[in-house]
Amino acid sequence: MNKNHYTIIDLGSNSFHMLTVTKIDNGFSVFSKSKQKVRLASGLDPQHNLNQATMERGWSCLQQFSDELTELKPRKVLITATAALRLAKNKQQFIERADAILGHPIKLISGLEEAKTIYRGVAFTEQIAEQLLVIDIGGASTELIIGKGKKILLAESLHMGCVTWLNRYFADQKLNENNFNAAINAAKEVIKPQIQHYTQQGWTLTMGASGTIQATQEINEKQQITEELTLPLLSTIKQQCITCGNINSLEIDGLKASRTPVFASGLAILIALFESLNIKELKRSKGALREGLISILFEDDE
Repeated sequence: MNKNHYTIIDLGSNSFHMLTVTKIDNGFSVFSKSKQKVRLASGLDPQHNLNQATMERGWSCLQQFSDELTELKPRKVLITATAALRLAKNKQQFIERADAILGHPIKLISGLEEAKTIYRGVAFTEQIAEQLLVIDIGGASTELIIGKGKKILLAESLHMGCVTWLNRYFADQKLNENNFNAAINAAKEVIKPQIQHYTQQGWTLTMGASGTIQATQEINEKQQITEELTLPLLSTIKQQCITCGNINSLEIDGLKASRTPVFASGLAILIALFESLNIKELKRSKGALREGLISILFEDDE
């Protein structure tokens, strides 16, 4: 056992992540990390059962993670699963074999737990005094959290994500106004019941913690369109997507190829959040779910 290594594995709806860190004063340093685009949410059929090919892809990834765990021998391990497995009716079939592969139990967390852990990760890494709105667009859920310091004031997990929105509104692979408008309007309907609660609670700073937000920031850094992530920036990038015409032809300066399939659907959700909640600008957070899980491991070890 390596006494100073802590490992978390996150079975997300889009990607599976494995992160091993070393504990240091006031935080941690990354020792190693692995990631695979399993796209679990894409494997859900209309009856919410995971198909065999997707499960096999997930198990294959976890076998690689298991081999890494054997070499790392961390002091503590925490494995969580999120929205896609919450939705899957045959989740137990996947989890039982995954448990056996990893040799550690998988904790299926609720949407509310996921939201709170995301905020915890932001608070752990950012240490900001202002009242925060934190946004995380996942593969099958989107979390909205308002907090101040370490205190969570409001948290919600919404049933929409970049993979599920891809399957619903961009299934024909076309990047056009009709598909974007359908995706944005559908996302607004999901957000609508939350608007009053969130605007009444209020916030002074918005931070984002997801692949969509990271990808948007990388595009902006490459193209130098605006100083911050704003709605005009998102509209400009949306038009760049539409110019490409098709997801298979999507090439935007600064967008990584690995993000291409789910970028437009995630962007549509992000635009809906900006417009519904009247967000002026957004800053990217260094922390999210995985950092929140690390903070839990550290706390449990004290």
